[in-house]
Amino acid sequence: MKKCAVINDLSGFGKCSLTAAIPVLSVMGCEAHPLPTAILSNQTGYKSYRVLSMTDYMQAFMNEWRKLGVSFDGILTGYVCDEKQIDLINNFIDAFKCENTILAVDPVMADGGKLYDGFTDKMTDKIRTLCSRADIITPNVSELSILADEPFCKTINDIEKCVEKVKKLGIKNIIVTGFDENDRITNLVYSENDFTRISSKKYGGSFSGTGDLFVSIVLGAVMNGKSIISSVKLASSFLEKAIKYSDISDRNDGIDFERYLGDLAYEN
Repeated sequence: MKKCAVINDLSGFGKCSLTAAIPVLSVMGCEAHPLPTAILSNQTGYKSYRVLSMTDYMQAFMNEWRKLGVSFDGILTGYVCDEKQIDLINNFIDAFKCENTILAVDPVMADGGKLYDGFTDKMTDKIRTLCSRADIITPNVSELSILADEPFCKTINDIEKCVEKVKKLGIKNIIVTGFDENDRITNLVYSENDFTRISSKKYGGSFSGTGDLFVSIVLGAVMNGKSIISSVKLASSFLEKAIKYSDISDRNDGIDFERYLGDLAYEN
């Protein structure tokens, strides 16, 4: 089986991050090996939460993995707590990324046109550098704007201009997620020097964990030999169906994706 290291937080409630990535990658035939950046009682969208940063333990985990002599076909990075964790992730990439390892970076740092609490300009600079090492990045519109150091994108033309700037970092595949177009949600894909728009029907608003599900499906599909475009189409259609048939009273709870995981089992 393919092996994928997943560097992200673990939240007890609010289906996202590791609790989204592990089942998706597993059902797609990829072993998921978590390196937690933080352990949370529940994800940060709720009114209150408790968090335990794993910064002081990540290096020790990495040292143990080195002893095992493991290597990875994929590496997926998501939420970080502080600057040091970004440095540790870069060290992880140096130690474990092989010639054929696919590195996907989800630059989790902003939404709604503003940075998340606790994120500084120095952290965004470090995340920008981390993105420059990736084979695939999946920023939302806010994160793309920050990576490009441009005002918040309001149109597809704005997004394309920012992508043109960000691609100069040397990133081969840029997938801008979740652009709201009335009753459609559009993902704009830059790959092989071309732009492709992939849209799905919009149901409700935004929900916890959809970005984590999206990037996990994309990476799982790419690790199984699918193209970027077909991988994004798969992720978009999966989320459209799961959101449509979810019973959601609180968007922080996440969507009922589990009942549709079997659909992904045929994509490995």
